[in-house]
Amino acid sequence: MVQCGFNTLLPALVFKLRIFSLYPIGPTDLGTTVSNGNGIGTLTSVPGYNLTINATSIHMDDFNGIAKGGPYTVDARGLWKNYDGAMFGVQSSGLLANTPHVQDILANKTGVEPLKWGELSTMTTWTFTASGQYQDLADSTFVANFKMSPSDSEDTVSYVEYRLSKVLPGTLCDD
Repeated sequence: MVQCGFNTLLPALVFKLRIFSLYPIGPTDLGTTVSNGNGIGTLTSVPGYNLTINATSIHMDDFNGIAKGGPYTVDARGLWKNYDGAMFGVQSSGLLANTPHVQDILANKTGVEPLKWGELSTMTTWTFTASGQYQDLADSTFVANFKMSPSDSEDTVSYVEYRLSKVLPGTLCDD
């Protein structure tokens, strides 16, 4: 098996968000249904990552689209403030599988269990705007696995958690 030339992943960050609003925008002329969601939450680093991140959201906003029968497209942006006052911009894009389980959570059906880690085969990519001692965030690309949990109150649409891994270069190849 060829090992060289493939990227590796370093567990780095955890986003935990409470989505408190979801506004329908579509459907568009192409039949895509679009919605805008707003959330608040935390961003923390995991042991082994080279930066200490313990940030809270100032604003988190996402636009999700879904074509008939297809996955959700995710386009999220936010601004976060770290424990030391540093500010980070964040942007994410990718796909979220449109499974019956995801649909049930978003429809706030009674008795629905949270997604399990690894239940969805889709993922998102994440980039940051940062500077100074946090420049590594801006110089890196991250990929994330996704977990969604149903609402437990009237002021919550759902809970989402992303586990972000930093993409590292793989070993060198001779050819």
